[in-house]
Amino acid sequence: MTLSRSVADVVRRRAPNAATAFWLYLQLRRQDRELARASGERRSPRDLVRQTPDGRLLEIVGHDLFDVRVHSGPMTASQKLDEIVPLLERVERLRPQRVCEIGSSAGGTLYLLTRVSPDDAVIVSVDHALPDYTRRARSRMARGRQRVVGIEGDSHSEETKRRVIQAVEGEPLDFLFIDGDHSYEGVRADYELYAPLVRAGGMVALHDVNPDFRTSRGVETPSISGDVPHYWSELKERHRCEELIAEPGQDGYGIGIVYV
Repeated sequence: MTLSRSVADVVRRRAPNAATAFWLYLQLRRQDRELARASGERRSPRDLVRQTPDGRLLEIVGHDLFDVRVHSGPMTASQKLDEIVPLLERVERLRPQRVCEIGSSAGGTLYLLTRVSPDDAVIVSVDHALPDYTRRARSRMARGRQRVVGIEGDSHSEETKRRVIQAVEGEPLDFLFIDGDHSYEGVRADYELYAPLVRAGGMVALHDVNPDFRTSRGVETPSISGDVPHYWSELKERHRCEELIAEPGQDGYGIGIVYV
């Protein structure tokens, strides 16, 4: 191999990472500029913010402020060990060729799903925000001939559903894991859109089906489960289901399985 060809191969392999680094640099520069502009703001705090619809956060108004974060901590899964392991055992017994997770967050559960799927499976991850560098990194979770496909979009849209169907080449899903929007309308939309894609004999699982202390006891803490337990109670009346809850009376979590 000639020296020029060797150099070209190195550049081609490294180009995606270089592009990501340059993109991040531009975002950091933009962040600095916007913060510098906002530093001269003289309006009172009351005039600078508005409450988000859920009442939990304040948004800055009048400036295009954003926060670029580079996270180097461990990959995590917001799960209970005694709930996710039994679920993974059931998934593994399916020998799923096509898996879809709605709401992958830090990617820990997605990684575990690649471990219990066959070497030639397709695992699709749908997230509302999924930067290119995260999508590329997660594609490397695949083992053997697996494909991990990241899709950025609103899971409630028909367009996102169409992209999921395209990713699995029109074949039915074997397993669907719903852990996205925890509002009643949100979890219902995810179930009604994607559960029909699951084959007979497959499974649909929902996370956070167990009531949290805010909803069950009125404790003034952030809600973990949202309205998922409400919707789950309706599903149990219509389908053959199973609950995986680590400890009776625990604060939230819980996995509900619908057997299709």
